[in-house]
Amino acid sequence: MNLNFRTAKTEDIPILNSISVQSKGHWGYPESWMEQWKDDLTIDTKMLSAQNFLIAENENQIIGFSSIIEKPELYEITHLWILPTFIGKGNGKKLLEATIETFVNKDLPIIVEADPNAEAFYKSQGFETFDKVESFPSGRYLPVMRRSLRVGS
Repeated sequence: MNLNFRTAKTEDIPILNSISVQSKGHWGYPESWMEQWKDDLTIDTKMLSAQNFLIAENENQIIGFSSIIEKPELYEITHLWILPTFIGKGNGKKLLEATIETFVNKDLPIIVEADPNAEAFYKSQGFETFDKVESFPSGRYLPVMRRSLRVGS
């Protein structure tokens, strides 16, 4: 599969929101949990202008996207979603690599609060779990992961 990458535009927002919900739903979470997470999964114009968004396309179909924020002391991946039919085929890895290549230009740590189901994926990409934050529902924790060096360093 040959992916193309481009930055996101305002008109992409509806499909990005659809992809984030479908991708999160891939893990079989109860509908009540998905409803609770709706705001966290929703991209709006303010977020689009405040973060760096990269879209992955296969044959002109948007199959995933990511976003990353540059802060003074680190980069934070805030979204990385792939349509369920494209999960497990190396597309997340390609999107993550392209995101880092495109937007990470300082030798700062990259962090992510990962879904527990994505922890193994991020570990396979050189991230290490160093903390956890409580999520919904009570007693559920998200691993906070860090990669100290970007690709090519």
